Amino acid sequence: FYYWNHDWSDARYAELDAFQARGGGVVILHSATIEDRAPAKLAERIGLAAQPRTVKYRHMPFTLKIADPAHPITANLPHEISFLDEPYWPMIGDLNQVHLLATALDIDGKDRPMMWTFEKQRGRVFASITGHYTWTLDDPLFRAIVLRAIAWAARKNPAALLPALHAK
Repeated sequence: FYYWNHDWSDARYAELDAFQARGGGVVILHSATIEDRAPAKLAERIGLAAQPRTVKYRHMPFTLKIADPAHPITANLPHEISFLDEPYWPMIGDLNQVHLLATALDIDGKDRPMMWTFEKQRGRVFASITGHYTWTLDDPLFRAIVLRAIAWAARKNPAALLPALHAK
C-alpha cells in the first residue's frame, strides 16, 4: 500500500482482517499509514498509524538509524542511512506491539519510529513512514529494504532475494 486511503470503512477493515487471518502479508509505505477518521482502527491492523489532524510532519534531512540490524529486512545494512524525506510523528498505536526496525534520529528532541513490523493473526505487516519522495523510492538501500520487506511479509527468505547485501 502506498495510497492514502481517505475511505477506510468497516467493510474494508473486514477484508483486511480476513486477508491477515489467512496469513496475507502487507507492506505499508508512507501515506498509507494515514487514517482520516479512526486511526486507532488502522493501527490495530498495521501496528501504528497517523492521523492528519494530530500528526506533525516536516520535509527535512534526517538520519535513519537501524534499531534491529539482525532482522532479515535490515541485516547487513549500514547502521545509519541519510534521507531527505518526510517523517511523521507522533504515531497512534502501541509502540510495544510493534517490532521497531528503524527510527529517525532527533526529530523534535526524540527518536521517532520510521520502520516497523507487526504481526496480526497469521498475517505479517511491514510499515515505513520513509518513502515520500520519488528519490527515496529510487534510493538503492530503500529499495533493498522494501524488496526485503515484501519477501518477509510473504514469508519468503529476504536473503535469497538480495544475496549480495547479505554477504559477509
